Amino acid sequence: MSPDQVRAVIVTHRSATEVAAAVRSCLAEGLAPSHLRVVDNASPDRTVAVVAETAPGVPVTRLARNLGFARAVNHGAAGLDGAALLLLNPDAELTAGALAALCAALDQDPRRGAVSPRIDRPDGRLDLACRRSFPSPATAFFRLSRLSRLFPDHPRLAAYNLTDRPVDQPGPIDSGSGACLLVRRTAWDRVQGFDPGYFMYGEDLDLCWRLGVAGYTVWYEPRARVRHHKGRSSRQRAVPMLWHFHGSMWRFYRQHYAAGWGLGLAPWVALGILGRLLGLTAWNLVRRDPRVSP
Repeated sequence: MSPDQVRAVIVTHRSATEVAAAVRSCLAEGLAPSHLRVVDNASPDRTVAVVAETAPGVPVTRLARNLGFARAVNHGAAGLDGAALLLLNPDAELTAGALAALCAALDQDPRRGAVSPRIDRPDGRLDLACRRSFPSPATAFFRLSRLSRLFPDHPRLAAYNLTDRPVDQPGPIDSGSGACLLVRRTAWDRVQGFDPGYFMYGEDLDLCWRLGVAGYTVWYEPRARVRHHKGRSSRQRAVPMLWHFHGSMWRFYRQHYAAGWGLGLAPWVALGILGRLLGLTAWNLVRRDPRVSP
């Protein structure tokens, strides 16, 4: 598979300050302007104008209202051809050779439904969301209690973000990040894309879960590097994003764990999510640097 067989979707909202770099990085990796689609979620800023100025040949769909990330991606992917679909956040940039490395990794095994790159923050730190295990009550406890940070090399305590593994080690993972993910088109169509019930956050975990149920695997490929200026747009509306984030946590649990023994834990999980939401909401109202995740 070559980059010219890939079609890309970038969903924007209040992304005028960063979207130009994301678009340019796609074009530099060999994507033709007509193979990249930008879907704007009713931005009140100059996001759409910036895309038009940066790459006049890139199709832009401007939605009348903010449909959320999952629905906007599904909207952008509808009708696109190509062998694979690249999902890229407007605050993320492909580095040289990233798309070719993602394509090569997807090509290596027809059972691979998606490939996640190594995603780095601007300061060089790994964006831990690019290789994850599925969240569970146990991994959530280890993360929220900060035991995973105290013992980052412990395979049990650090299971969610896999910090016990070398960052340059490729291999199968439960889930990558929607900030950048290359999905086999036949796999995307088989699971019908993102669940539109997720407004923002959690849709990538749910997608990878359903890919696994459908018989596909997800692969982490560190040779593909992406730079992610994480959280710029969400910090503009940190408190609403907190509600979306925790609502997605609860939706994921209800869909995939609240049966059998998980049903008995559901009230405690709900209380834990609600408590975290209320605590972080209060903290974000007084802090100078609001964010969705501490």
